[in-house]
Amino acid sequence: MTRIRALFFTLLVPAHLAAFARLTPETVSAFDRYVELTEVRMKGDLHPERFLQVAVTPDVRAKLRAGELRIERAPATKDQGKEIKVPVGLIHHWLGAMFIPNATLASVYAVMRDYEHYSAFYQPKVIGSKRLAHQEDEDDIFLRVYMKQFLTVVLNSQYHVRYGQLDPQHACVVSRSTRIAEVKDLKHPDDGEEPVGNDSGFLWRLNWYWRLEQADGGVYAEWELISLSRDVPLAFRWMLKGFVEKMPKEFVMTTLRGTKSAVEKR
Repeated sequence: MTRIRALFFTLLVPAHLAAFARLTPETVSAFDRYVELTEVRMKGDLHPERFLQVAVTPDVRAKLRAGELRIERAPATKDQGKEIKVPVGLIHHWLGAMFIPNATLASVYAVMRDYEHYSAFYQPKVIGSKRLAHQEDEDDIFLRVYMKQFLTVVLNSQYHVRYGQLDPQHACVVSRSTRIAEVKDLKHPDDGEEPVGNDSGFLWRLNWYWRLEQADGGVYAEWELISLSRDVPLAFRWMLKGFVEKMPKEFVMTTLRGTKSAVEKR
């Protein structure tokens, strides 16, 4: 019986997930509302005393300085106390924290804006990267993202990134996806894309937010991710939801480790 289930899981489920899903205006509207309310909360937390969400107690800070990485699901944002329904979509909201010893805000920013080397910093998730435009504290960037779970998917994605420094010890970064398209041919990713929003639906939106605090001989860094994917078909939800949610969590882990390593090497 176990072998039969395994065969069903291996053959039928990937085929079902490979079927294209359509990103609807209702899905986009729900995601945008979630992001809007989340960013309202973020803007209200810019005071140094509540700037960070994870590294807020001496005990947690000590663990981060000892090398621990904290990754957890962020509390879901609600609209007037009610859950935000996302038709045919799933919002993934994760938060990660770390401490980079001997770092400064400037050294962390130097890595974050070194877009040409993202494929080295954040492998295997990022396999191509470059800056498209630059104006003062804002950049437009391109990332080619590699995702593998049951299926392998390569995405051409673009982001608008804004950098801000509140004072000599506190800085933040806001990045919002502006375009995400799935490539047609994994071996030849430059040979065409599926229609935007009409693909396998593994990643339709991806926003990320850095909070940086220079203290205790280094930098406390928190990375918050909000992404949108297709919903899991009801028939497979009990079996697949954990796997679908695993991808954004892995993205947080890759980003924290890659950033810390790149800063330390400099």
